[in-house]
Amino acid sequence: MNNSIIQMFNPYNWMDKAVVYNQRYDVVPCEWIRKNTDVLVLLFTARGIDKDGIIVKFYEIYESIKLLNLPIEVIYVPMDETEAEMKQSYETQANWFTLSIHDPLVLTLKYMYDITCIPHIVVLKIDGSIISTHGVIDLEKYGKNAVLTWLSTSASTKKHRKLNKDASMYGEKWNYLNVRPNSSKYDSYRRKFNVPETS
Repeated sequence: MNNSIIQMFNPYNWMDKAVVYNQRYDVVPCEWIRKNTDVLVLLFTARGIDKDGIIVKFYEIYESIKLLNLPIEVIYVPMDETEAEMKQSYETQANWFTLSIHDPLVLTLKYMYDITCIPHIVVLKIDGSIISTHGVIDLEKYGKNAVLTWLSTSASTKKHRKLNKDASMYGEKWNYLNVRPNSSKYDSYRRKFNVPETS
């Protein structure tokens, strides 16, 4: 089969058109996401929408796996009615990325992945091919192990990253880390990211 025919069947690369923001609303270069990510998770939700607490649990899972340097990134695809609601929703989420509510890509992704109810999680390889269109069900069934099932066998070949060196790509707040405040892992994290001690 020649290359032109193969290229016709490549997944649509919507990342070329994406403008992705972090918690500070700084633009995160899509090239950085491509280079450092094996799995891209699209979270379609809106303020106050959860399914039996599974989305809040996913916040905790995500922030905890960042300590393990797993090459997974999440992009919030806002389904909110207004920009104010979108910002309220995003500020309570984990320290991941978002699209603007006004970005036409939001509707493109909604129709592209046939999102008819929220919350909804679509899990993709970085090239755009689909790993799971039922991420919420995966999380309900397997909990934190769902994340391991999403990783490809090539995930281990990604360059090992140190979160403290990439911290500028994210926001400052890591509200959902699942580490015990008295553990050495927490002390190490607190020193690296200037988290104040709790009383």
